[in-house]
Amino acid sequence: MNHYTRPAPMVDHSLPSSHGGLVFPLDTFRPTMLAAVLAEGLVAQARNILDAKLVLTRHPEVPQLVLGQIIGSVLDGNPAAFWRENPELGLIASQIMRHQLFQYWVEGGEEPRQGFIVAQRGQALAAQDATRDQMPPGSMAQDWPVAQLTQQLQITIEELAGGFEGGPQIELSLVDREGDDRELLMTLVGQMPGAEDEDPAHGQHAQQGQQAQQAQPAGAPGPASDDAQAPAQPKRITAEEDRKRRAAEHQAELEARQAKADSIRADLPYISDALGVVVAPKSAELADTDILEPFLIPKVEGDIPSGLPRELHQSLQGKRVDFAVPVEFLSEVFTSEGPLNKPAFDEGAQVREIGGQSVKVLEVLAPRLGSGSFIRRERAGVFVSRTPDLPLPEALIVALLDQQG
Repeated sequence: MNHYTRPAPMVDHSLPSSHGGLVFPLDTFRPTMLAAVLAEGLVAQARNILDAKLVLTRHPEVPQLVLGQIIGSVLDGNPAAFWRENPELGLIASQIMRHQLFQYWVEGGEEPRQGFIVAQRGQALAAQDATRDQMPPGSMAQDWPVAQLTQQLQITIEELAGGFEGGPQIELSLVDREGDDRELLMTLVGQMPGAEDEDPAHGQHAQQGQQAQQAQPAGAPGPASDDAQAPAQPKRITAEEDRKRRAAEHQAELEARQAKADSIRADLPYISDALGVVVAPKSAELADTDILEPFLIPKVEGDIPSGLPRELHQSLQGKRVDFAVPVEFLSEVFTSEGPLNKPAFDEGAQVREIGGQSVKVLEVLAPRLGSGSFIRRERAGVFVSRTPDLPLPEALIVALLDQQG
């Protein structure tokens, strides 16, 4: 009888065999708030976070990706188990992010295990978890869940294990969570905080002062300077002040969302065809479900969405309203098997000609929006809220693909 012998994995002993964390697109967010919600999630489980820190590292070559890791005794020496056993951390973290985030875990050694959760605005959109026994016979390293995920993100699992080594990095204590969010983000982006705001005259005076100090004889008293005084310690805010701050931030976020929606409706490109209209909201993304949902109407009966010309009211009765938006990552859309990945797309997509160009088209699901078509040309993608069996707005699709290069 023949027995299948699984080849021993090649192991880089300089990398940790157990690792995990949060991976998300770099966008405007508050690192201190991310640290705060993670801390609250752990404290709610009576976990000791006295020495815990949140470490955020931007990928050195894929600048739109950030890896979030927690270090400290709270991990109990096993990061993979920590992230696998605390799925709520990714869910609560996703509530303060604009885009999807991935919570992942990788356990190597004799009992390998990999998995991840896709979270957006507090909801788990998909999850995968696999042990060796659950993988099909003959599976290779690239067939495991996190390996598939890294292919979508165009990084390697070794880069995850290495903590995005070489990229800009910031740290925040989960206990204190103090810091200037703007400066922290600038550091993460790779800019020196305050460099662009520095007054050249101030820099010149500082240099002159340094030269004068160097010219003083040994032992002579230096010039008096306010800068020599120790900076005041930051005041620790109370729980009530923190509650008010968060309420104000939440209100500001709601107002910002409303302002974005108003701006989109004020200048709304659209095309008309036999089925109705397809809008292309400027600056909208698939994650902006609250903005896109009003433009998803299978059959108009009554009022039309705000932003469309009033003269279309009568002609749209009984017809459709759809939308089209750019899509950057395959994993932003789903199939019945979970987040879309490149092998699944290449296998299931059909080659079609749209606007005189060869593209690939696949029916997919958009989270909380429903079925539609994912159209891809090289690395540029577009989602249209019409399935591939319906006429697609070719000129609009080509224009959105061209915007992505």
